[in-house]
Amino acid sequence: MTGNNPQSYQDAVVQAQALIRAGRLADPDEHFPYKHEAVTALVAENPPAGPNGDDSKRVSDYMSQRIADASEQYIAAQAAYLGDPGDGTLAAYQAATDALISARKAHRRQRGGAMFIAGQGA
Repeated sequence: MTGNNPQSYQDAVVQAQALIRAGRLADPDEHFPYKHEAVTALVAENPPAGPNGDDSKRVSDYMSQRIADASEQYIAAQAAYLGDPGDGTLAAYQAATDALISARKAHRRQRGGAMFIAGQGA
């Protein structure tokens, strides 16, 4: 076989995975790059964020600056891993995942353990 045709099943799998990763990075409906400045502005403004105009819930019920910052690092690490999967980028991605989980748990504790899901009440 010639050109980009895979020589084996394993080659085909590797090629397919690379195409899928590249497709995710290029997809306008994905979250690359993370819009950190826009999220930071929303966190600072803290506008109403409840469903159907309910202003009893604010952005701060769902998001904190720490979560926004951790999300930025998570998205960057995810993009790096998708662009070049390897042990180094995987370790950074896993560390960023742990940091985001920690930020979300801290926010939940700060909010008294309550997590609000739009449309489902408190």
